[in-house]
Amino acid sequence: MRSAVLSLLLINAILICHPNNASAEPQLVFGLSEYVYIEELGVRYKAKIDTGAESASINAINAKVEKGKGKKDDLVHFDLVLPDNTLKSVTLPLSKHIRIKRRASDYGEDEKDYTRRPVLELTLCVGGQSHLVEVNLADRRQFSKPMLVGSEPLTAFGALVDPSKKYLLDKSLCSKKADAKEHNE
Repeated sequence: MRSAVLSLLLINAILICHPNNASAEPQLVFGLSEYVYIEELGVRYKAKIDTGAESASINAINAKVEKGKGKKDDLVHFDLVLPDNTLKSVTLPLSKHIRIKRRASDYGEDEKDYTRRPVLELTLCVGGQSHLVEVNLADRRQFSKPMLVGSEPLTAFGALVDPSKKYLLDKSLCSKKADAKEHNE
């Protein structure tokens, strides 16, 4: 009896963990940098994958919130900094605001230790998979990558991160429009 129970448990464990198990979705493995296509904006960015950050942010400047009649009617107007450093004026619904803690070296004694940023809900596509996630607007012109993807979006993708690699996922799986734009530039 004991060996029968152990055998059933072993078979169950093998079926659950087996890679050909139809119910198991394959996990994406992100490198330290990946190409991210933002469907609502029609733009692809090189993104830093940062498990130490919580949220995602994109390179945008001059953000201004326009109050709507109801709380859900607020809009944010901003200039999106495109990969070629040109600006594109964009207006999208505001999801919310978040506070991002600032580095101590970035503010004085009488300044706030956080910045308040507008947040949008955007559809990110990486490696052929798309997920609606929250993305905040930040001036990232001084950083090496115009986009940052943190732990919350990584969780939405069910992604693992291999920090020893870069650009593991096929950028062409997300949008033919983005590919056409790149070939015309």
